[in-house]
Amino acid sequence: MTDIELSRGAFRQLITANPNYFGTLQDKALAQSFKVVDAKQSDTAYEEIGCVSYSPERDRLEATIVVRRAFGYKGGPCSAGSSEWVRFFVDFGAGWVDAGSAAARVFDVPDGKDCAGDADHPYVLVVGVVLNPLRRYCAAPVLPRVRAILSWEHEPPAGDPDFPPVWGEVQEDTVQVRPRRRFFPTDIGDLLAPLVKLDPAVLDKLIEEEVLGPPIPEPDPVGPVALNPQPLPPGGGGPDPVPFGLDKLVRLYAPDKLKVLSTRALDRQVAKLALAPVPPHRMAAAEVTASLHGPLAPLSLATAALAYQKLDIDWGGLVELLGDGKGDTTYEELECLGLDDAAAQLVATFRVKRPTGFSGPPCSAGSTEYVAFWADFDDDCVPTYLGTVAVSAHDYITMPATGLSYAAVLPLDLTAYRRLCQEPGLHRIRAVLSWNAPPSTTDPDAVPHWGNRLDTHVHVLPGRPYDGVARLTIVGGVATGEIDPGTGVTLPVAHIAYNGAVLDPRGCPFAGRVTVHGPADPALAGATYRLLVRDVTAGGVDTPVTTPFFVVDANGIGSWVTPGAGGWTTWPVWTTNTLGTLGYIDTSGDDLWQTSLEVQGTGVVDAQRFQLDNTLNAASVDPANAAHLAFDPGQLAQQGCGKFTQGMTIHGTYDARDTWFRAWGFSLLPFPLPSAALTTSVASTTSEAPVGSTWSLDTSSLQPCGYVLRLSVSDRAVVNSTWSGRSVPVDIGFCIE
Repeated sequence: MTDIELSRGAFRQLITANPNYFGTLQDKALAQSFKVVDAKQSDTAYEEIGCVSYSPERDRLEATIVVRRAFGYKGGPCSAGSSEWVRFFVDFGAGWVDAGSAAARVFDVPDGKDCAGDADHPYVLVVGVVLNPLRRYCAAPVLPRVRAILSWEHEPPAGDPDFPPVWGEVQEDTVQVRPRRRFFPTDIGDLLAPLVKLDPAVLDKLIEEEVLGPPIPEPDPVGPVALNPQPLPPGGGGPDPVPFGLDKLVRLYAPDKLKVLSTRALDRQVAKLALAPVPPHRMAAAEVTASLHGPLAPLSLATAALAYQKLDIDWGGLVELLGDGKGDTTYEELECLGLDDAAAQLVATFRVKRPTGFSGPPCSAGSTEYVAFWADFDDDCVPTYLGTVAVSAHDYITMPATGLSYAAVLPLDLTAYRRLCQEPGLHRIRAVLSWNAPPSTTDPDAVPHWGNRLDTHVHVLPGRPYDGVARLTIVGGVATGEIDPGTGVTLPVAHIAYNGAVLDPRGCPFAGRVTVHGPADPALAGATYRLLVRDVTAGGVDTPVTTPFFVVDANGIGSWVTPGAGGWTTWPVWTTNTLGTLGYIDTSGDDLWQTSLEVQGTGVVDAQRFQLDNTLNAASVDPANAAHLAFDPGQLAQQGCGKFTQGMTIHGTYDARDTWFRAWGFSLLPFPLPSAALTTSVASTTSEAPVGSTWSLDTSSLQPCGYVLRLSVSDRAVVNSTWSGRSVPVDIGFCIE
């Protein structure tokens, strides 16, 4: 047994007893009351961030986590293990915006060797969140900065981009948001800003040559789009442009064009890179590679060779260069590869390193980065081809010198590879990156000329493999094995199944829409099922569930499924329903409900109870669900209408209660609450504040202004099967004179 240092093995206990044990307490005034025992911040001895990236096709932020050791994660795969949390922040130019958090379960997994004799540690896991980004017209690229905060066992708090993790680290990168190809009147300002300094004649020439994209189309009659639109269709909301031919690429990357492009770069190093000529074997890669690996056609090859000769390009030399199989990473390179077990997908991260050489600007067809995935889940050194993902690539002369980080995401039916918890579950996987020509699907060792190959190990978490049995696997976003079968409340080890978020160990009820899942087992294909639901508390009868529900296929494309008469539906197949979604149950009230799974011809085969909590705490007379905030009546009467003199201490009362209470907290608007300015009679925010609790606000550091004091009270309900902790604010306003 390897010894674990105290700061790791007793991490939770140490933080609970002394919030500033490691010197990371953010509130400086509070920190003075707690002694720093072991100053520690961003320790990566056990885990570190490998890459931070974004998938433009799936609108998903991703972070790879490198698990460096075989121990120090609170138990093996048969235990509850521990959690690696990542909170993402995005800066579109106006400061950091919280994009949400996700977590991955991690365990002590013994060191071992794979079939090739290589060490299976470290291994790589991935967490991610969906982002609804700000989009613009393609001629005005959106290249936001992304920050990821990795923190073991301690979820980084919402809204704090400067949170210092004890175990973990902070990493940033620049990504590219998929643009729109349709133009709206609101895009005019975005277009003018970077172009106002260009000579009009030069601008006209650039548009003519499509360096800046095609001419602006007529405004859409429906008007401007929302700031956070729904995900775009594959075409980007407009017609698919035609790829540039070699003759146009030669003109596009001519020295005079590159000189103009370099003047538009925002970074001096990028301007220098933009001046570098794009070699012929880059521009001709797709055509030559297709000729090398396609059927032999001497007449077509001769025609191509002559066409290249007219452009002073040696066809034979290109064939020799592009067939060397050495891998050139001058323009793009795979950097990370891992498994997101919760979302059931492999994620490869690659970096675009140069501003030009990608066959055109964002409004053009550009080029494609292909990533082929392979895995050795049988541990016999025979990799199996899993699929290839395509990611659009373009010239971005406004990118930073560090390049742009992209994620290629491949959904995977992990149920086929899950094993018992006593088995290690570590496997070698491989990704092959190839620019503008798909990599081999038959030879895992082949390396394209433009691109590279990367191998890592991943941990497939234990679970039930295929067994042909119809059952309920996830109800309300939580695995049925983590919900008490009698009370319908989550167990202490529960987490959100598809983002790994750990739930409150005190137990959580459910609210809103309860989504039900089952295994997408090929043995069940063709079966017909339906969901039934009843109110157990009220003694109701089973009623068929007929609500339409949303499914996502293996290509990431979504569609709606409407149950037939009586709620009967065809059993999900993974290729068309990757999450095995069986249906939606829209709930109301606070009773105990039960859903049953009925298979046609067999009857009810499984059932799961779930406790509801659709009542929010608010200013109410309900003693179990209440949140009140008020001034001291006597002081208010003396001051009149909530006007106070600067330097006064304002007094008041509050209470924060809920049947499924989680926490409470105070904030001040429109400015942050000064440290130590507010004191309360109840010290712990994770304990209910009873009627008669008091607060005091020292206004010495507040400038004359109007303010709102806000009390926020959150509960533990799992809401709409995706997140936990509804918060209800109660506000009171006042003025400082």
